[in-house]
Amino acid sequence: MLVLGLLTYIMILVILVNVNLYVALGFIFVTSVVAKAYLPQLKGYVGEQRIRKLLESLGEEVKIYNDLYVPKKNGEMTQVDHVLLSPKGIFVIETKNYTGWIFGSESQKNWTQTIYKNKSRFYNPIMQNNTHVKALQHYLNMDVPLHSIIVFSNAATFKFKEPFQQAHVIQTKHLKRTINQFTSQEISSEQLSRISQMLHALIPKTKQQKKEVKKQHLEHVKEMAKPAKKRVSKVKVEPVTAGMVIVEPISIASDHTCPKCGSNLVMRNGKRGAFYGCQGFPKCRFTRDL
Repeated sequence: MLVLGLLTYIMILVILVNVNLYVALGFIFVTSVVAKAYLPQLKGYVGEQRIRKLLESLGEEVKIYNDLYVPKKNGEMTQVDHVLLSPKGIFVIETKNYTGWIFGSESQKNWTQTIYKNKSRFYNPIMQNNTHVKALQHYLNMDVPLHSIIVFSNAATFKFKEPFQQAHVIQTKHLKRTINQFTSQEISSEQLSRISQMLHALIPKTKQQKKEVKKQHLEHVKEMAKPAKKRVSKVKVEPVTAGMVIVEPISIASDHTCPKCGSNLVMRNGKRGAFYGCQGFPKCRFTRDL
């Protein structure tokens, strides 16, 4: 059906627009290559927007913070997809817009995604989000409940053998139900106000600040991707002012993120064995040895 559709499209271009057949074929080829290259990023963006809309539909009593860079105890920083502040608790949400069969356990360092006969491994998202939760606990320094939620695409099929204790691993369609199962108020009005101010302080106030924070993040990720003997112990960066506080990124952990484009790194198998490759392949061809 896809081939028939492409052929029909070519004939329409040739007949109606009077385009040379070879020009039409070239146009279709370039369009398909570009679409394939940007497809992972497009899927990720669409998935992120879907999560944001679902969170916004939870009501006015909640506050949502997207794409935060949170300082960790050791001076590093970590990127958090979504933080939902509610009287019922703080929900730390990591999105994985993956399809196919998903295998993994709480203790495994890497999980597996299977689509037909193709398999790829990616860093355990529960461990990844635990890093985010601990960073927020350190930054806020308050005795309030934080809930870890890992959200996969509705097209993902879970093949987990055991239930999880440290996080809720769900599909997008179950996100609201998972959050709404918490009914009791756990955070006071005074704490909500204070936490809101602290989270708001992490948001860059201008596009330039946001660009600079992301740039520094990717530079540190790139540095951490180097072999240990080639790393600079500390990369000097200028502090980034984010509202009420000054965030000074000293060194940022890789978190299995591609240093070139910011996509996730997944484990792949090649002629020379296993390696980490960018999920944005073929647009991004970054690789890293295990």
